[in-house]
Amino acid sequence: MICAVGLVFFALARTQPAWVGDRIGPGLFAQWLSLGIVGLSMVWGLLALVAAWLPPRRPETEAADGLRLRGNAGPGLALLAAVCLFALLLPTAGLITACAVTAAVAGWGAGDRSLRALGLSALLGGAVAASVGLTLLPPTTRLWPWGPF
Repeated sequence: MICAVGLVFFALARTQPAWVGDRIGPGLFAQWLSLGIVGLSMVWGLLALVAAWLPPRRPETEAADGLRLRGNAGPGLALLAAVCLFALLLPTAGLITACAVTAAVAGWGAGDRSLRALGLSALLGGAVAASVGLTLLPPTTRLWPWGPF
């Protein structure tokens, strides 16, 4: 299902030009991101097939302060939710907030994570986005939820 969503995203991204003359166009990043979703979902599916053939493991003990998704689909759905949240939050909340939320949701989907670890992931994701946004991106890039850009 995640692979199919990635293919739909790729089809939509193909409507934007990847190259405009000799410069990068608006569709290149969207095409790469959607192909990344397809590739990750294929790897995830392959690992799920391999895990289905292996004998079952002993049940894991749960950490008292950890937040863990249940079921086999949880991590993949959290990754897909993180990508979708980034796309939805970017125009209104800005790059830094969108990256912080994406890092927290992707970390939650990764497995046993404490609230402190999720907060640190969000803080570091926002810090990386701020450093890239302030040094490499044009001044018209919307970094914050407030302001004209």
